[in-house]
Amino acid sequence: MRILLINKYHFLKGGAERAYFDMARILESQGHEVAFFSMEHPKNESTQWKKYFIQNIEYHDIPISFTEKLSLIGKILFNFEAKKKLEKLLDDFHPDIAHIHNIYHQLSPSLFWPLRKHDIPIAMTLHDYKLISPNYSLFVRGKIWEHSSGFRCIVDRCVQDSVLKSIVCAVEKWLHALLGSYGKVDLFISPSQFLIEKFREFGFKHEIVLLPNPLPSRREATEKDIRERDTLLFFGRLSPEKGVDLIIEALALLKQEKKLWLVGDGPDRKKLEKLVSDKNLTDRVIFFGALYGDDLERLKQRAEAVLLPSRWYENFPYVLIESLQAGCVVVASNSGGISERIHHGENGFLFKTGDVESLVETIVSLDTYPLDTVRVRAMESVSDLTEKLFITKLLSLYEELLSKERMSK
Repeated sequence: MRILLINKYHFLKGGAERAYFDMARILESQGHEVAFFSMEHPKNESTQWKKYFIQNIEYHDIPISFTEKLSLIGKILFNFEAKKKLEKLLDDFHPDIAHIHNIYHQLSPSLFWPLRKHDIPIAMTLHDYKLISPNYSLFVRGKIWEHSSGFRCIVDRCVQDSVLKSIVCAVEKWLHALLGSYGKVDLFISPSQFLIEKFREFGFKHEIVLLPNPLPSRREATEKDIRERDTLLFFGRLSPEKGVDLIIEALALLKQEKKLWLVGDGPDRKKLEKLVSDKNLTDRVIFFGALYGDDLERLKQRAEAVLLPSRWYENFPYVLIESLQAGCVVVASNSGGISERIHHGENGFLFKTGDVESLVETIVSLDTYPLDTVRVRAMESVSDLTEKLFITKLLSLYEELLSKERMSK
Protein backbone atom coordinates (compact mmCIF):
# COMPACT_ATOMS: atom_id res chain seq x y z
CA MET A 1 0.00 0.00 0.00
CA ARG A 2 1.15 3.55 -0.71
CA ILE A 3 0.47 5.96 2.16
CA LEU A 4 0.97 9.72 2.17
CA LEU A 5 1.58 11.14 5.65
CA ILE A 6 0.96 14.86 6.11
CA ASN A 7 2.06 17.06 9.01
CA LYS A 8 3.13 20.70 9.19
CA TYR A 9 6.46 19.92 10.90
CA HIS A 10 8.89 17.27 9.71
CA PHE A 11 11.03 17.21 12.82
CA LEU A 12 10.39 15.98 16.37
CA LYS A 13 8.67 19.04 17.82
CA GLY A 14 5.98 17.46 19.99
CA GLY A 15 3.54 14.59 20.40
CA ALA A 16 1.91 15.02 17.00
CA GLU A 17 5.29 14.73 15.27
CA ARG A 18 6.19 11.69 17.37
CA ALA A 19 2.97 10.00 16.23
CA TYR A 20 3.64 11.02 12.61
CA PHE A 21 7.17 9.60 12.54
CA ASP A 22 6.25 6.46 14.50
CA MET A 23 3.41 5.77 12.08
CA ALA A 24 5.82 6.09 9.13
CA ARG A 25 8.37 3.77 10.72
CA ILE A 26 5.78 1.10 11.57
CA LEU A 27 4.16 1.23 8.13
CA GLU A 28 7.53 0.93 6.40
CA SER A 29 8.49 -2.00 8.65
CA GLN A 30 5.43 -3.81 7.28
CA GLY A 31 6.53 -3.26 3.68
CA HIS A 32 4.31 -0.28 2.84
CA GLU A 33 5.61 2.69 0.85
CA VAL A 34 5.40 6.03 2.67
CA ALA A 35 5.68 9.56 1.32
CA PHE A 36 5.68 12.81 3.31
CA PHE A 37 4.18 16.24 2.78
CA SER A 38 5.20 19.03 5.14
CA MET A 39 6.89 22.43 5.46
CA GLU A 40 10.52 23.38 4.95
CA HIS A 41 12.39 23.96 8.20
CA PRO A 42 16.08 23.99 9.25
CA LYS A 43 15.41 21.21 11.80
CA ASN A 44 13.68 18.87 9.33
CA GLU A 45 14.61 15.20 9.12
CA SER A 46 16.18 14.30 5.80
CA THR A 47 13.72 12.98 3.22
CA GLN A 48 13.52 12.49 -0.54
CA TRP A 49 10.12 14.19 -0.45
CA LYS A 50 11.42 17.60 0.66
CA LYS A 51 11.24 18.96 -2.90
CA TYR A 52 7.43 19.05 -2.51
CA PHE A 53 7.44 20.83 0.86
CA ILE A 54 6.05 24.36 1.13
CA GLN A 55 8.14 27.34 2.20
CA ASN A 56 8.77 27.75 5.91
CA ILE A 57 6.08 29.89 7.56
CA GLU A 58 6.82 31.59 10.89
CA TYR A 59 3.93 33.03 12.90
CA HIS A 60 5.82 34.10 16.01
CA ASP A 61 6.18 37.77 16.90
CA ILE A 62 8.85 38.81 14.43
CA PRO A 63 8.98 42.24 12.75
CA ILE A 64 7.29 42.04 9.33
CA SER A 65 5.55 44.52 7.08
CA PHE A 66 1.79 45.00 6.81
CA THR A 67 1.82 43.33 3.39
CA GLU A 68 3.66 40.31 4.81
CA LYS A 69 1.13 40.07 7.62
CA LEU A 70 -1.72 39.99 5.10
CA SER A 71 0.08 37.25 3.19
CA LEU A 72 0.50 35.17 6.35
CA ILE A 73 -3.15 35.61 7.26
CA GLY A 74 -4.11 34.42 3.79
CA LYS A 75 -1.98 31.28 4.20
CA ILE A 76 -3.62 30.51 7.56
CA LEU A 77 -7.04 30.65 5.93
CA PHE A 78 -6.23 28.82 2.69
CA ASN A 79 -2.69 28.03 1.59
CA PHE A 80 -2.65 27.95 -2.22
CA GLU A 81 1.05 27.04 -2.30
CA ALA A 82 0.31 23.91 -0.25
CA LYS A 83 -2.56 23.00 -2.56
CA LYS A 84 -0.39 23.40 -5.67
CA LYS A 85 2.61 21.50 -4.34
CA LEU A 86 0.46 18.67 -3.02
CA GLU A 87 -1.07 18.35 -6.50
CA LYS A 88 2.43 17.78 -7.88
CA LEU A 89 3.24 15.16 -5.24
CA LEU A 90 -0.04 13.31 -5.91
CA ASP A 91 0.71 13.21 -9.63
CA ASP A 92 4.12 11.67 -8.92
CA PHE A 93 3.36 9.34 -5.98
CA HIS A 94 -0.27 8.19 -6.51
CA PRO A 95 -1.03 7.27 -2.88
CA ASP A 96 -3.77 4.83 -1.90
CA ILE A 97 -4.44 6.65 1.38
CA ALA A 98 -3.63 10.09 2.80
CA HIS A 99 -3.22 10.24 6.58
CA ILE A 100 -3.21 13.74 8.06
CA HIS A 101 -1.89 14.83 11.44
CA ASN A 102 -1.57 18.58 12.26
CA ILE A 103 -2.02 20.93 9.29
CA TYR A 104 -3.73 24.08 10.55
CA HIS A 105 -2.11 27.51 10.11
CA GLN A 106 0.89 26.40 8.07
CA LEU A 107 -0.56 23.88 5.59
CA SER A 108 -4.27 24.65 6.07
CA PRO A 109 -7.30 22.60 4.91
CA SER A 110 -6.53 23.63 1.32
CA LEU A 111 -5.01 20.14 1.06
CA PHE A 112 -8.40 18.46 1.09
CA TRP A 113 -9.31 19.74 -2.39
CA PRO A 114 -6.54 18.00 -4.39
CA LEU A 115 -6.96 14.83 -2.31
CA ARG A 116 -10.67 14.69 -3.11
CA LYS A 117 -10.00 15.54 -6.76
CA HIS A 118 -7.76 12.45 -6.97
CA ASP A 119 -10.32 10.28 -5.08
CA ILE A 120 -7.85 9.55 -2.29
CA PRO A 121 -9.45 8.48 1.01
CA ILE A 122 -8.47 10.76 3.90
CA ALA A 123 -7.82 9.70 7.49
CA MET A 124 -6.95 12.29 10.14
CA THR A 125 -5.55 11.77 13.63
CA LEU A 126 -6.80 14.32 16.16
CA HIS A 127 -4.07 15.59 18.48
CA ASP A 128 -5.88 18.57 20.02
CA TYR A 129 -9.16 20.53 19.93
CA LYS A 130 -8.64 22.79 16.91
CA LEU A 131 -11.54 21.31 14.94
CA ILE A 132 -14.06 22.28 17.62
CA SER A 133 -12.64 25.58 18.88
CA PRO A 134 -10.56 28.53 17.60
CA ASN A 135 -8.31 27.80 20.60
CA TYR A 136 -6.63 24.44 19.94
CA SER A 137 -5.91 23.68 23.61
CA LEU A 138 -9.16 24.96 25.21
CA PHE A 139 -6.78 26.81 27.54
CA VAL A 140 -6.61 30.60 27.87
CA ARG A 141 -4.47 32.63 30.29
CA GLY A 142 -3.94 29.79 32.73
CA LYS A 143 -7.50 28.42 32.74
CA ILE A 144 -9.65 25.94 30.85
CA TRP A 145 -11.67 27.76 28.17
CA GLU A 146 -14.45 25.59 26.75
CA HIS A 147 -16.00 27.58 23.91
CA SER A 148 -16.43 27.04 20.19
CA SER A 149 -17.73 30.51 19.33
CA GLY A 150 -15.55 32.68 17.13
CA PHE A 151 -17.16 35.80 18.59
CA ARG A 152 -16.43 34.62 22.13
CA CYS A 153 -12.85 33.92 21.08
CA ILE A 154 -12.41 37.50 19.88
CA VAL A 155 -13.96 39.00 23.02
CA ASP A 156 -11.81 36.79 25.28
CA ARG A 157 -8.66 37.17 23.13
CA CYS A 158 -8.49 33.39 23.16
CA VAL A 159 -5.41 33.07 20.93
CA GLN A 160 -2.18 34.19 22.62
CA ASP A 161 -4.05 37.05 24.32
CA SER A 162 -4.15 38.85 20.95
CA VAL A 163 -7.23 40.44 19.39
CA LEU A 164 -5.77 40.18 15.86
CA LYS A 165 -4.76 36.52 16.21
CA SER A 166 -8.13 35.71 17.76
CA ILE A 167 -9.94 37.39 14.84
CA VAL A 168 -7.87 35.42 12.33
CA CYS A 169 -8.59 32.09 14.07
CA ALA A 170 -12.29 32.97 14.37
CA VAL A 171 -12.46 33.77 10.64
CA GLU A 172 -10.57 30.55 9.93
CA LYS A 173 -13.21 28.60 11.85
CA TRP A 174 -16.11 30.35 10.08
CA LEU A 175 -14.55 29.95 6.62
CA HIS A 176 -13.95 26.22 6.89
CA ALA A 177 -17.35 25.62 8.45
CA LEU A 178 -18.84 27.42 5.42
CA LEU A 179 -16.70 25.44 2.96
CA GLY A 180 -17.31 22.15 4.75
CA SER A 181 -13.56 21.53 4.69
CA TYR A 182 -13.31 18.91 7.42
CA GLY A 183 -16.36 17.15 6.02
CA LYS A 184 -14.03 16.00 3.23
CA VAL A 185 -12.19 13.79 5.74
CA ASP A 186 -13.42 10.18 5.58
CA LEU A 187 -12.30 9.07 9.04
CA PHE A 188 -11.11 10.77 12.21
CA ILE A 189 -8.90 8.90 14.68
CA SER A 190 -8.40 9.78 18.35
CA PRO A 191 -5.76 8.37 20.72
CA SER A 192 -8.06 8.93 23.73
CA GLN A 193 -11.71 8.35 24.59
CA PHE A 194 -11.74 11.68 26.42
CA LEU A 195 -11.08 13.62 23.23
CA ILE A 196 -13.88 11.75 21.45
CA GLU A 197 -16.32 12.62 24.23
CA LYS A 198 -15.22 16.26 24.24
CA PHE A 199 -15.73 16.51 20.47
CA ARG A 200 -19.20 15.00 20.84
CA GLU A 201 -19.97 17.44 23.64
CA PHE A 202 -19.12 20.28 21.24
CA GLY A 203 -21.45 18.87 18.58
CA PHE A 204 -18.87 17.31 16.24
CA LYS A 205 -20.90 14.98 13.98
CA HIS A 206 -18.25 13.04 12.06
CA GLU A 207 -17.15 9.50 12.88
CA ILE A 208 -14.21 9.18 15.28
CA VAL A 209 -12.44 5.87 15.95
CA LEU A 210 -10.37 5.20 19.07
CA LEU A 211 -6.79 4.12 18.30
CA PRO A 212 -4.22 4.80 21.06
CA ASN A 213 -0.66 5.62 20.04
CA PRO A 214 1.70 2.63 20.33
CA LEU A 215 4.94 2.24 22.23
CA PRO A 216 8.02 0.49 20.84
CA SER A 217 9.32 -2.47 22.79
CA ARG A 218 11.37 -1.19 25.70
CA ARG A 219 15.04 -2.03 25.86
CA GLU A 220 16.18 -3.58 29.09
CA ALA A 221 18.57 -1.40 31.07
CA THR A 222 22.15 -2.68 30.97
CA GLU A 223 22.71 -1.59 34.55
CA LYS A 224 20.33 -1.00 37.41
CA ASP A 225 20.11 2.60 38.56
CA ILE A 226 19.50 3.20 42.24
CA ARG A 227 16.30 5.12 43.00
CA GLU A 228 17.02 8.40 44.71
CA ARG A 229 14.43 8.77 47.43
CA ASP A 230 12.79 12.20 47.64
CA THR A 231 13.69 13.07 44.02
CA LEU A 232 10.90 14.18 41.67
CA LEU A 233 11.17 14.41 37.89
CA PHE A 234 9.29 16.42 35.28
CA PHE A 235 10.09 16.09 31.58
CA GLY A 236 8.29 17.90 28.80
CA ARG A 237 7.62 21.37 27.46
CA LEU A 238 8.04 24.25 29.92
CA SER A 239 4.85 26.11 29.03
CA PRO A 240 1.86 27.38 31.05
CA GLU A 241 -0.54 24.53 30.24
CA LYS A 242 1.94 21.96 31.58
CA GLY A 243 1.63 23.28 35.15
CA VAL A 244 5.31 23.07 36.10
CA ASP A 245 4.89 26.01 38.47
CA LEU A 246 2.56 23.82 40.56
CA ILE A 247 5.44 21.45 41.29
CA ILE A 248 7.66 24.32 42.43
CA GLU A 249 4.89 25.70 44.66
CA ALA A 250 4.34 22.23 46.10
CA LEU A 251 8.05 21.74 46.70
CA ALA A 252 8.10 24.92 48.81
CA LEU A 253 5.23 23.58 50.95
CA LEU A 254 6.57 20.07 51.50
CA LYS A 255 8.11 19.41 54.88
CA GLN A 256 10.42 16.82 53.38
CA GLU A 257 13.32 18.35 51.50
CA LYS A 258 12.63 16.79 48.12
CA LYS A 259 14.67 17.57 45.02
CA LEU A 260 13.21 18.38 41.62
CA TRP A 261 14.71 17.61 38.22
CA LEU A 262 13.21 19.61 35.34
CA VAL A 263 13.96 18.24 31.88
CA GLY A 264 12.87 20.21 28.83
CA ASP A 265 12.66 23.74 27.54
CA GLY A 266 10.03 26.22 26.49
CA PRO A 267 8.62 29.74 26.86
CA ASP A 268 8.15 29.48 30.64
CA ARG A 269 11.73 28.61 31.51
CA LYS A 270 12.83 32.07 32.70
CA LYS A 271 9.60 32.54 34.63
CA LEU A 272 10.10 29.17 36.32
CA GLU A 273 13.74 29.95 37.14
CA LYS A 274 12.59 33.18 38.81
CA LEU A 275 9.92 31.30 40.78
CA VAL A 276 12.55 28.83 41.99
CA SER A 277 14.73 31.73 43.11
CA ASP A 278 11.84 33.53 44.81
CA LYS A 279 10.97 30.37 46.74
CA ASN A 280 14.62 29.88 47.81
CA LEU A 281 14.75 26.49 46.09
CA THR A 282 17.80 26.96 43.88
CA ASP A 283 19.71 24.27 45.78
CA ARG A 284 16.89 21.74 45.28
CA VAL A 285 15.83 22.32 41.67
CA ILE A 286 17.96 21.45 38.63
CA PHE A 287 17.09 22.62 35.10
CA PHE A 288 18.61 20.05 32.75
CA GLY A 289 17.32 21.49 29.49
CA ALA A 290 16.25 19.10 26.76
CA LEU A 291 17.37 15.47 27.17
CA TYR A 292 16.45 12.43 25.10
CA GLY A 293 17.18 8.73 24.81
CA ASP A 294 19.44 7.09 27.38
CA ASP A 295 20.16 10.37 29.21
CA LEU A 296 16.45 10.86 29.95
CA GLU A 297 15.92 7.17 30.65
CA ARG A 298 18.58 7.20 33.37
CA LEU A 299 16.84 10.06 35.18
CA LYS A 300 13.48 8.27 34.92
CA GLN A 301 14.99 5.17 36.50
CA ARG A 302 16.62 7.14 39.32
CA ALA A 303 13.70 9.41 40.29
CA GLU A 304 11.26 8.43 43.02
CA ALA A 305 8.34 9.70 40.93
CA VAL A 306 7.54 11.38 37.62
CA LEU A 307 5.16 14.35 37.83
CA LEU A 308 2.65 15.30 35.14
CA PRO A 309 0.79 18.34 36.53
CA SER A 310 -0.99 19.48 33.35
CA ARG A 311 -3.61 22.20 33.61
CA TRP A 312 -5.11 21.63 30.17
CA TYR A 313 -7.07 18.67 28.82
CA GLU A 314 -4.27 16.31 27.87
CA ASN A 315 -5.22 13.96 25.06
CA PHE A 316 -2.86 10.96 25.24
CA PRO A 317 0.53 12.28 26.37
CA TYR A 318 3.65 10.32 25.55
CA VAL A 319 5.17 11.48 28.85
CA LEU A 320 2.49 9.46 30.63
CA ILE A 321 2.63 6.22 28.68
CA GLU A 322 6.43 6.22 28.37
CA SER A 323 6.77 6.74 32.13
CA LEU A 324 4.36 3.89 32.85
CA GLN A 325 6.22 1.63 30.43
CA ALA A 326 9.48 2.48 32.22
CA GLY A 327 7.98 1.42 35.54
CA CYS A 328 7.95 4.92 37.00
CA VAL A 329 5.66 6.03 39.79
CA VAL A 330 3.53 8.66 38.05
CA VAL A 331 1.79 11.50 39.90
CA ALA A 332 -0.53 13.25 37.45
CA SER A 333 -3.36 15.74 37.38
CA ASN A 334 -6.80 14.24 36.84
CA SER A 335 -7.09 15.98 33.50
CA GLY A 336 -8.22 14.96 30.03
CA GLY A 337 -7.31 11.45 28.94
CA ILE A 338 -4.83 10.87 31.78
CA SER A 339 -7.34 9.03 33.99
CA GLU A 340 -7.93 6.51 31.19
CA ARG A 341 -4.49 5.11 32.02
CA ILE A 342 -3.94 6.00 35.69
CA HIS A 343 -5.95 4.21 38.38
CA HIS A 344 -5.22 6.01 41.63
CA GLY A 345 -3.19 4.00 44.11
CA GLU A 346 -2.82 1.05 41.75
CA ASN A 347 -0.54 1.91 38.81
CA GLY A 348 -0.05 5.60 39.64
CA PHE A 349 -1.57 8.57 41.43
CA LEU A 350 -3.96 11.38 40.53
CA PHE A 351 -4.41 14.79 42.13
CA LYS A 352 -6.96 17.54 41.58
CA THR A 353 -6.03 19.58 38.50
CA GLY A 354 -4.41 22.92 39.34
CA ASP A 355 -4.59 22.31 43.11
CA VAL A 356 -1.19 22.70 44.84
CA GLU A 357 -2.44 21.35 48.18
CA SER A 358 -3.84 18.25 46.48
CA LEU A 359 -0.47 17.73 44.79
CA VAL A 360 1.34 18.10 48.13
CA GLU A 361 -0.98 15.58 49.80
CA THR A 362 -0.51 13.11 46.97
CA ILE A 363 3.29 13.36 47.10
CA VAL A 364 3.27 12.91 50.89
CA SER A 365 0.99 9.87 50.57
CA LEU A 366 3.53 8.01 48.42
CA ASP A 367 5.23 6.81 51.62
CA THR A 368 2.11 4.82 52.51
CA TYR A 369 2.05 2.75 49.30
CA PRO A 370 4.12 -0.27 48.17
CA LEU A 371 5.79 1.62 45.33
CA ASP A 372 7.58 -1.43 43.91
CA THR A 373 4.16 -3.01 43.33
CA VAL A 374 2.88 0.23 41.79
CA ARG A 375 5.83 0.22 39.39
CA VAL A 376 5.07 -3.34 38.23
CA ARG A 377 1.42 -2.46 37.69
CA ALA A 378 2.46 0.66 35.80
CA MET A 379 4.33 -1.44 33.24
CA GLU A 380 1.45 -3.90 32.97
CA SER A 381 -1.06 -1.08 32.39
CA VAL A 382 0.44 -0.14 29.00
CA SER A 383 1.16 -3.67 27.80
CA ASP A 384 -1.67 -3.31 25.27
CA LEU A 385 0.04 -0.43 23.46
CA THR A 386 2.01 -2.64 21.10
CA GLU A 387 3.01 -1.69 17.59
CA LYS A 388 1.55 -4.99 16.34
CA LEU A 389 -1.94 -4.22 17.64
CA PHE A 390 -1.68 -0.65 16.39
CA ILE A 391 -0.72 -1.52 12.82
CA THR A 392 -3.32 -4.29 12.62
CA LYS A 393 -6.09 -1.85 13.57
CA LEU A 394 -4.71 0.95 11.37
CA LEU A 395 -4.46 -1.23 8.26
CA SER A 396 -7.96 -2.54 8.92
CA LEU A 397 -9.24 1.06 8.93
CA TYR A 398 -7.36 1.78 5.71
CA GLU A 399 -8.90 -1.27 4.02
CA GLU A 400 -12.38 -0.14 5.05
CA LEU A 401 -11.78 3.29 3.52
CA LEU A 402 -10.46 1.79 0.29
CA SER A 403 -13.43 -0.58 0.11
CA LYS A 404 -15.87 2.30 0.52
CA GLU A 405 -14.02 4.27 -2.15
CA ARG A 406 -14.20 1.35 -4.60
CA MET A 407 -17.93 0.86 -3.92
CA SER A 408 -18.64 4.56 -4.56
CA LYS A 409 -17.18 4.41 -8.07
